[in-house]
Amino acid sequence: MDSQENKPHVFSTKPPKGLMVLLILTWINTLFSILSTLFTLIFVRPKTEDLAKDKVEMAKSIVELKKLGLDSVVNLLERIQAMTEALQPFFIELNLVNLLVLMVGAVSALLMYRRNILGFHLYIVYNLASVGSIYLFVSPSMVPTVIVVTNLILSFVFVLLYARHLFWIRGEY
Repeated sequence: MDSQENKPHVFSTKPPKGLMVLLILTWINTLFSILSTLFTLIFVRPKTEDLAKDKVEMAKSIVELKKLGLDSVVNLLERIQAMTEALQPFFIELNLVNLLVLMVGAVSALLMYRRNILGFHLYIVYNLASVGSIYLFVSPSMVPTVIVVTNLILSFVFVLLYARHLFWIRGEY
């Protein structure tokens, strides 16, 4: 009889390398974004004259793009500008919501690291909230579809990447 058969199988409590890479990427992204949002809330206040300058610069860019026949890019920039202007009155509220959503993302990664399946479910909520929180402040018609679809695709890819490691998070070997 082989001596290996008599030994109990020991499973690693360390996360798989792929999961650790995802967790670290999530922590880097969320923590950097949390610090950036806090900095914005504390030190940045949009000024009317700065917004007017930005609008003029955007108008110049749009004129140049129209000359080049890039109508779809022009349409996207015009919609982004309209959305940005509509968000200005909600500067503090938008940043506070973003802060909350980012905290959920960081906590979800921590819970997954600790092998708590709730972390995976919170990660899904984090991704959906990060895509959908804009709708708390502006009409859906103002949000360019390409932005939403791109964010949803990226979110879906990362959820699938995390899902590959559910066996470890659940403690299933």
